[in-house]
Amino acid sequence: MAASRQIVATVATGPFAERLDSTFTTFAQNKFLELHAFIIGDRLPERRLPNVIYHLFKPDPRFMGEMRDAYYRRLLFLDEIGAEFALLVDNSDVLCVQPMPELPQLLHGAAFAAVPEHAASRYLAGQGWTGCYFNAGVTFWNVPASKAMREAIVARGRARFRSVEDQLTLNEVIHTRYYDQIIALPSQYNFRAHYKVRQRGWPTVNSLDGVVIYHNSTCVAEAKKLIPVKPKATLPDLEPDSGPLSDRQKFWRKVQLRLQPHIVR
Repeated sequence: MAASRQIVATVATGPFAERLDSTFTTFAQNKFLELHAFIIGDRLPERRLPNVIYHLFKPDPRFMGEMRDAYYRRLLFLDEIGAEFALLVDNSDVLCVQPMPELPQLLHGAAFAAVPEHAASRYLAGQGWTGCYFNAGVTFWNVPASKAMREAIVARGRARFRSVEDQLTLNEVIHTRYYDQIIALPSQYNFRAHYKVRQRGWPTVNSLDGVVIYHNSTCVAEAKKLIPVKPKATLPDLEPDSGPLSDRQKFWRKVQLRLQPHIVR
């Protein structure tokens, strides 16, 4: 049996199309992936990278905005390539920081896979609520199996202008109509935490060991300096108890655990 054709793709417009080597080409370390760039505009970029295959598409005014045009139509552009499996990533803030498994292995037979946002408890139209609100900047697709799903997302987005809301629309459609055809991946495949930078409402970490795909516009430049990272993060050992604890000692252990940061605020 012939190996499945697998691609990683991004969409870009204007000056972003000229600098895909800042982040996108980090995926070239995965030899099973073809790199494809969907360019929306009147011409291809002057600076074209030898390991990237470029495709030119005219803007579609029905989406009423450059970003909406790009973020929605990239879901349809996947059908133009003829690949069976696709990884779709944003063009300027997504890094592949270590080799990743092949896409069929990550999809586990599903039509779609993604990683929940760092704040994943959201209300949405249709199902009403989800605790698994997906980030749309890194998505994995079985291209033939997801065709109806992707077309439904794009049709909903084209029907009414709300904002640059492709991520919201994707979650509304998937969690309401196609929840039985999707899987959630662990955060290592779309790691959104800040690296050594603190910002209210965002997680902060001091290491990217174990991360496969890093996605954070604030820290992407610093993260790129760390490539390659260690395959797995280090889990420190717990200091073992020397013997049975008194009720008072157990109480203070519980207090110590309670005071450790667990919830991102």
